[in-house]
Amino acid sequence: MVQASPGELALLGVIMTAAVALVVRATRGNRGVRLAVFVVLVLGTSGSAALLRPELRKASSAPTEVPGPGTALGYVSSAACLGCHPGEHASFGRTYHRTMTQVASTATVLAPTDGRALDLDGRAVRFERRGTEVWATLPDPDAVIAGGRADDVTRRVVLTTGSHREQAFWVAGKRRGDLRLVPFVWLVKDEAFVPRREAFLIPPDEPMPPVRWASSCIACHAVAGEPRHDLETDTFDTRAAELGVSCEACHGPGAAHVERHRDPVARYAQRGSKRADPTIVHPGRLSPELSSAVCGQCHAYSFPRDEAGWWTDGYSRTFRAGQPLDPSRTLIAPETMAGQRGAPVIDAPATAIFWPDGAVRVGGREYNGLVASPCHERGSGDRKMTCLSCHAMHRGDPAGQIAPERTGDEGCTTCHDDARSRGHSRHAPGSPGSACVSCHMPKTSYALLQAVRSHRIDSPSAANTATTGRPNACNLCHLDRTLGWTARWLSEWYGAPIPQLDDERARTAFGVYAGIAGDAGVRALVADALGSAESLAASGIGFQTALLEEMSRDPYAAVRYIAARSLRTIAASPASSRPRTVGIDRATLALDADGRFDPERLRALLAARDERAITIAE
Repeated sequence: MVQASPGELALLGVIMTAAVALVVRATRGNRGVRLAVFVVLVLGTSGSAALLRPELRKASSAPTEVPGPGTALGYVSSAACLGCHPGEHASFGRTYHRTMTQVASTATVLAPTDGRALDLDGRAVRFERRGTEVWATLPDPDAVIAGGRADDVTRRVVLTTGSHREQAFWVAGKRRGDLRLVPFVWLVKDEAFVPRREAFLIPPDEPMPPVRWASSCIACHAVAGEPRHDLETDTFDTRAAELGVSCEACHGPGAAHVERHRDPVARYAQRGSKRADPTIVHPGRLSPELSSAVCGQCHAYSFPRDEAGWWTDGYSRTFRAGQPLDPSRTLIAPETMAGQRGAPVIDAPATAIFWPDGAVRVGGREYNGLVASPCHERGSGDRKMTCLSCHAMHRGDPAGQIAPERTGDEGCTTCHDDARSRGHSRHAPGSPGSACVSCHMPKTSYALLQAVRSHRIDSPSAANTATTGRPNACNLCHLDRTLGWTARWLSEWYGAPIPQLDDERARTAFGVYAGIAGDAGVRALVADALGSAESLAASGIGFQTALLEEMSRDPYAAVRYIAARSLRTIAASPASSRPRTVGIDRATLALDADGRFDPERLRALLAARDERAITIAE
């Protein structure tokens, strides 16, 4: 059977779409001829899709893909969608959801495979190509986990995870069906390898926790994943309807839909009907709760209600698109991790997932924030905020999947247009500070070496920052201003409370105080903000270099990496477009006359540092 690439499948879709359009134009007014030719095209497209459908993966230890009408759960894979939906299939093919998990080959591994030596504590790790396969030489991952002597082994790279910001690589473990991570990650944009332990925010002295694809990744990185774990032998017979996040993850199993529309007349009739097709799920036609649940099945921190069943079937038998999440899983919140009887047991403290005020601090878990937002809690009908209020799977830039008509404030002004007319933002129209998301969705979540917008819609609060440490929107742009400065303006404009601040925090710019004395997660967010276009526009360039150079010596590798990246961003900024801080307050910024950190102030800030061990549980 022919193995087709996603590009070939997309090309087929474009060709058939164009053919259908030509038929419609050429046979205008002759319904009988049009229908006959349309049937031929449909059958031809379906036959071609079947011909191009990939064979089942045979890579060693890889999860078995089991698409096809005979699948017990009714999944048929995205290849079955191509014949009737070539446009949607092509737009899906451009997304990073499709490439979330891929069988490793020279076509899917983005990193160099030229055998170069990557240093890992004096040991060499190498990637090399063998035909279309990729192999890795690395310390035996099972021995590393066991804490014993780890001889070098050479194993085939079986799967890849990610293709947008980072890509990770999996090799076979010693047990059947087990996969283990190669200890290096490829940073796609930076075109650089980093040790895996440096790609995540973890304490410098803690080893990376062991991760197994079949238990840690399968629920969100495949369709209808089933771990099929054997407890006695600790082995896996892992299966999935399809690797990656594909059509049936959002639209539900397609077997009944495909069977119903094998009849081209029935298919043609459905295209002209306004009635919903009961054999498939359309997320845009679901209730707000159920449409958000489609995204929440992956973009949430949750725990299976039937843990024992999950180790066998995953969520494949307890949830499918169009159903509520609650019967299959418990949405994790600080109160569910409080240790009461029956609480989920998670290998991470609450501080690794949530801010003290309950806001989720991990990127990729936006559903937890959405459902705690007033726009979702208090809205109803069309005025209830959902994921689809802003995002579109088949339109817009694949990087954020924002609907083209919602790229500005339009996602908010459909309900809050009066706020804009009242000058609610207190910022110049068109400035970064006037954007709704700048104030109400600040970048206070963290994932993949960058700050991510919070999806818990709320208002800036200096008092909350003083209490919880969660940065507020104002000071993430105005990094050169103190928390007290922000509190005074919020009080004058909106009647917000003014917090009591200790002397060091009261006299020190927020960016300096949080960047040096905050916890490691806060320091990572500040390092990212210091290089952002929004903060450079608000604060000017004139103090960041000294601060970022100090942050480049942070104990946490992730903070160091982000600080170095922001330094490069500032250095690359064109001189003509680089605003300068006017009337710089050196005392507030803890700088001496030469623009360097005042040694005494720096010692005081380091002494005030929040030294708690922080892990962001991505």
